[in-house]
Amino acid sequence: MAATRVQRESWQGQVAWRKTYADGGRRRRIAALRWVARQLGANALLPPLPLSPELACRTEQAMINRLAALGANVPPLLAVGDRELLLGDLGPTLALVCRAETHAGKRRELVQAGLDALATLHGHGGYLSQAFARNMTLLDGRVGFIDLEEDPCTVMSLAAAQARDVLFYAHSTARFLSDQPGEHARLLQAHLAREAPDVRAEVARTASALSWLAPVARLFGGRSRDVAEALASLARATA
Repeated sequence: MAATRVQRESWQGQVAWRKTYADGGRRRRIAALRWVARQLGANALLPPLPLSPELACRTEQAMINRLAALGANVPPLLAVGDRELLLGDLGPTLALVCRAETHAGKRRELVQAGLDALATLHGHGGYLSQAFARNMTLLDGRVGFIDLEEDPCTVMSLAAAQARDVLFYAHSTARFLSDQPGEHARLLQAHLAREAPDVRAEVARTASALSWLAPVARLFGGRSRDVAEALASLARATA
């Protein structure tokens, strides 16, 4: 993925975001991740090839237009350049809203809202770049999708790309329901019942391939525990 810088601006009296693309310089890391994904047989975790700034910019334009055509809530393209885009605002990220919410039941509803948005998108044949909660927004009850500068279907099937969405979303939301034992897994299980069989199979295959990592991750703090929580939820949801 190319490196990006995002700056807030004003456009015709409204909030806008200028996104500039640069060389990411992460080719060795991505090559290593691709090798690991292949060794595990985890197709959904295969990272797309690194892109030049210009190609990343064009990819995000294409992804935005493709998702908009499917009825998804994506940022309007206000201005387009070779290495930058001016994008409309879709409100705060879902991650930010979840972190600020102190009521457990409402946090569950927020996580469910993201799953509902993914289910609708997948039902229309769509997929995201990286479906983390930080790359989803929530405004007036509507979930939106941002940060779309890579196209997973350049290296994997549609089923794997949609499974990748579920996996990334699970990873980024388990922490928000850690005070509600088993609830995250129940939400994922119900969501997977709405996905196509080949998507469910990809999620289950990847969860199985990564099952050994959960007990190891629990030995560490912070983000490692979040990984462990997500993997435990996925294991229960796909059992």
